[in-house]
Amino acid sequence: MNLIEELYALQKEHGFLRDPDLRALSKRVRVPLYEIEGVASFYPHFRRTPAPRHVVTGCRDLSCWMNEGKLTLAKLRNLCSGKEDVEFHEVSCLGRCDAAPACTIDDVPIAAGDVARYLEEPESLPKNEPTRTPRRWPIDPYQDQAHRYGVLLEYLKTRDIDGLIEKLKGSGLSGMGGAGFPTGVKWDFVRKAKGGKKYVICNADESEPGTFKDRVIKEEVGHLVLEGMMLGALAVGADEGIVYIRHEYVKEAEAIRRGIQRAYAENLLGDNVLGSGWRFDLRVFISPGGYILGEETALLEALEGKRGEPRNKPPYPGTHGLHGCPTLINNVETLAMVPYVLRTGTQDYKFFSISGDVEVPGVHCAPAGTTLNQLIEKCGGMKDGVALKAFLPGGASTRFLGAEHADIVMDWQSLKDAGSSLGSGAVVVIGEGRNMHHVARNLTEFFRNESCGKCVPCRIGTEKAVTMIDRKEMERMPDLHETLLETSICGLGQAALNPILSALELFPHGK
Repeated sequence: MNLIEELYALQKEHGFLRDPDLRALSKRVRVPLYEIEGVASFYPHFRRTPAPRHVVTGCRDLSCWMNEGKLTLAKLRNLCSGKEDVEFHEVSCLGRCDAAPACTIDDVPIAAGDVARYLEEPESLPKNEPTRTPRRWPIDPYQDQAHRYGVLLEYLKTRDIDGLIEKLKGSGLSGMGGAGFPTGVKWDFVRKAKGGKKYVICNADESEPGTFKDRVIKEEVGHLVLEGMMLGALAVGADEGIVYIRHEYVKEAEAIRRGIQRAYAENLLGDNVLGSGWRFDLRVFISPGGYILGEETALLEALEGKRGEPRNKPPYPGTHGLHGCPTLINNVETLAMVPYVLRTGTQDYKFFSISGDVEVPGVHCAPAGTTLNQLIEKCGGMKDGVALKAFLPGGASTRFLGAEHADIVMDWQSLKDAGSSLGSGAVVVIGEGRNMHHVARNLTEFFRNESCGKCVPCRIGTEKAVTMIDRKEMERMPDLHETLLETSICGLGQAALNPILSALELFPHGK
């Protein structure tokens, strides 16, 4: 029994969580009502009041804020306030920075200018379905659907797990969710961990401003993600896997579900995969919301039906993960890269999501050695021909770099040497004319809004940081950052002030 899935079922049946239903649930599953209330109140996706006919959301975070997002939010708020049974919510990043300013109606992505029309004609809302014409990506070793999962079949036949692990280690493949931990080392660690039951989890909860590559990977090459999970399970000795997806990614979750169903139909999942005697089951879990759920231990708490608050480490998930069992957790891009790396022996591509002041934001799979300037060129150049001022190379939790680094190679070591990080590969491009203190404030506000509140330094410190920016009291910001870095439980608090600190260093006056 997972309490979150029980709450999902009640909300789906009644439209919201009713008090009598929660009391009945408490008796049925023998969980105190206060504990159920604590879980339900933690997650933004659960409602305690009747649902309106339509819910409109608008993103308030960086890429959307840079593209007239504040004006768009005001227009949407005014539009919805005059309509009966329609709610409007400002929300954190929707993972659609390539369509900034991002909006949804009932979780269907909609252009901001079309919201009024679709509210008048809701029956004409586009279907929230996966694309039928996925692009051909260079990391996909398979020409067509009939020949997929070939790498898995090779290792099912040979069972050369030592060779598999060594190939991953030799390729240099690292975690693409932000931390950059060597994939082969992690797999070997979980493989050697003691425990009769092991899990493999795909962290598909990307929700950091500027980061949207995993969304595209899930929809267009989801079979590689699933094959990466299967190979991980074979390598570490797991028999159960979970794809953890944010609830806003409706069509992407459907694409993954269809891939899983197809794999079961082809005997690639289940009790006796292709007669090999190997068993692996796989399912989707929908996140009830919150950026903090991208932190691996908070994600584990949600999978156990609890409030999604980070755990103290050690122990680490590799030895004490889901339900206390050894657990392999990788993000979407990392898993999607595994079949290619095992087939070729090299990791010579990297996915980037590029947004901000470029003509055509989007996702690109770039070869090793690609520079920032080349990524900007792939996006049609700088928007309106403005000059480059600065950029975030790896998402909201990395440090800004100035335009003098425009020819930097976008890899781990080059960016580390320059004082930043590749992070999640989320490049946000900033053009001349932007006040960098205002840009950094938007990011700091995001971290304040998304702090889970479990630890005092993060809960109070991120609020204090926003206040200090507003009051232009910047001189104590380095001290506050050091406090958060040393005392916060997880990476949110530890990295929350990276953008404002680097903006202060590069642009002391904001300009």
